[in-house]
Amino acid sequence: MTDYRLGINTCFAVKRWPRPQDWAPIVRDDLGLTLVQHSFDLVDLDVDADRDGQAAELAATCRAAGLTLHSTFTGLAAYSSNLLLHPDDTTRRRAEAWYRRAIDLTAAAGATATGGHVGAWSVADWRRPDRRRALLTSLQGALERLAAHARTVGVDTLYVENLAAEREPSTMDGIRHLLRPPDPDHAAVALCLDVGHQCVPHTSGIERDPYEWLRRMGAVAPIVQLQQSDATADHHWPFTATTNAAGRIVAADVLAALDASGATEVDLILEIIPPFEADDDEVRADLVASAEHWRQALDAHVAARP
Repeated sequence: MTDYRLGINTCFAVKRWPRPQDWAPIVRDDLGLTLVQHSFDLVDLDVDADRDGQAAELAATCRAAGLTLHSTFTGLAAYSSNLLLHPDDTTRRRAEAWYRRAIDLTAAAGATATGGHVGAWSVADWRRPDRRRALLTSLQGALERLAAHARTVGVDTLYVENLAAEREPSTMDGIRHLLRPPDPDHAAVALCLDVGHQCVPHTSGIERDPYEWLRRMGAVAPIVQLQQSDATADHHWPFTATTNAAGRIVAADVLAALDASGATEVDLILEIIPPFEADDDEVRADLVASAEHWRQALDAHVAARP
């Protein structure tokens, strides 16, 4: 039987509620949630002198608000980069150094997991099988080194997210090549499974079915990121009456698939990315509706168990 916790990624707060003291009351008071995954879009990892200060502020604000800082996660800014799969060696080394800083801030803030987008092949590299294989090997090496660093600073898990573009880790087999269990010298490399990313070009069948992903990969995915979406694009819609009618993510079906996967504990993290031009009060209302939608689904799921 799978145990679930419901939380939220702070990507909703980007450019609207940028400081921890801005978004923490929304999470606690409006949404009624206590579990937080913090987006690196709200952190400046490149300012050495202030990194510890940012971590301390994040930790203190969560503590004062009664929130649990579950993990940190890459956002839209990092997703715009090739990161650990960049064609240039020097740029890949800088990306690995960036990830080390991310791990250090995560540890300093008191969270035990981090990760997300790890890299994207360029078009030229993707179309050359030798370069594709060489960069995959390079990525595996970088993840091993980062997992070793994470272990030394007290971070238990490094997450790799399934993504929505062909030139990223985006298929079940591609993800499996990157995962590894923890050992005394390395943190785990585990899957963060996003239910809206099964829209990868040139895939078909089970690869485009979020429920098959949940059934087949749920046991190696301690985090499942929740967004409402359809089969055509990575929308990151909220869970409202309108979007639920248009989308294909049904809460009861998600929970049933995870139960069937053999997963024992799963943290369900709302990852809702509103358009920057959207009305701020409507964004807030959509977040409230989304949290309530999943809270009701979890209550019904638990009540229906034998």
